[in-house]
Amino acid sequence: MPQTTAAAMIVPEVWGDMAQAQFTGAVRVAGSTAVIEDNTLEGAPGETIHFPKWGALGELDDLTEGTPMTPTAMSTDDATATIREAGKAVEITDKARLVSLGDPEAEARRQFGVLAARKVDGALIAQAQADETAQGGGNPLRFTTAAGKTKFTWLDAMIPAIGTFGDEWEPDDFAGLYLNSVQLGEAMADPQFVDANKLGAGASAAVTGSVGRIGGVSVFITNRVAAGKFLLMKTGALGLLYKRRPLVEDGRDILARSTVVTTTLHYAVKRLNDRGVTVGTLATI
Repeated sequence: MPQTTAAAMIVPEVWGDMAQAQFTGAVRVAGSTAVIEDNTLEGAPGETIHFPKWGALGELDDLTEGTPMTPTAMSTDDATATIREAGKAVEITDKARLVSLGDPEAEARRQFGVLAARKVDGALIAQAQADETAQGGGNPLRFTTAAGKTKFTWLDAMIPAIGTFGDEWEPDDFAGLYLNSVQLGEAMADPQFVDANKLGAGASAAVTGSVGRIGGVSVFITNRVAAGKFLLMKTGALGLLYKRRPLVEDGRDILARSTVVTTTLHYAVKRLNDRGVTVGTLATI
């Protein structure tokens, strides 16, 4: 008996839901306690911001009875940061919008938000390590592990990093330790490392995005820190100043029958405390 089979029918193709584009690398420093955000530049003229600060006086002098004291002059210093502009644009034709799966404009807007956060995060991590002497600033604390100490461990890397802060070490004053994923296994294998899953949901040590703690400091993984390096940063060590926060705009091109969608942001980043950041480098051999 003749059968009507699927082969004789028009079988439409079936498509699943559109998958969102994925980006490599999470935002770790932007939005953390290592960063102080400031919006006072919004609406103000100029593209360079100045950071005045007082110079530190020396230690108290030993005095001799009857001998007048010698006054010491107060001093000030000034460091600067320049406004940066970043952005992205896409153009979507009417036909693409009408015949394609998904909503390309909505996806573009979603990706713009992710990209803006990633841009700022990368700028902050780079600035944490930068030589700012040309802008009136200085350098972060730096050190390299002893010869042959090529892995991140408590004894070989974390203790020397702590030592760079001298008597200013207090775990609660630190925003976090930032490691490349290459060093993640080394850190987790160290007896001093405490996995985030063991801290408990209500523990103050359980910080969003942290993989755990070592020496009482939250550990974050980001490949924006180069392999073989790590950052140990105090709370408020970095500044993020917005001239204008991320802005998304769209406009029609009626001749091309398309819509242009753009995003822009204007910001400045600055290391506010040179002694608030240590840049560690693991020995190569």
